[in-house]
Amino acid sequence: MKLVKGDNGNSEFGWIGRGIEISGDIAFSDRLQVDGKVSGKITSDGGTLIIGETGHLEAQIDVGVCVVHGAINGNLTARSKVEIRRTGRVDGDVMTPVLLVEEGAVFNGVIKMGQDSSANRMLEEVPPVSADAEALRAARRA
Repeated sequence: MKLVKGDNGNSEFGWIGRGIEISGDIAFSDRLQVDGKVSGKITSDGGTLIIGETGHLEAQIDVGVCVVHGAINGNLTARSKVEIRRTGRVDGDVMTPVLLVEEGAVFNGVIKMGQDSSANRMLEEVPPVSADAEALRAARRA
């Protein structure tokens, strides 16, 4: 992986180029662009993961923002936003508060959205509404 310092000295980003294949866990802090192949787990507390058109990930992903131009096969959690661009393909479940899917993109999986989507919380079962409660609501609306 190539690590590049930004012009301002504060920004660091990694780049996995075409023809590079990595197997294992990857952790990054600011930005990572993948144009090669990665299998394993990719994590970042708040960083941005960009999958280029030639990028292919067989991975479990947990990042701040994810922009997909290539292919992901695995579950994706993004704390801020997921963008699946027209050349992108995601085969796996997505958990994020904001999701953008461009026309032409392919998504096969389950979506969980909301402000708490990045938190691993158990869902509570809501009891069915009784007929009496439903009648009371209807009367109030009338």
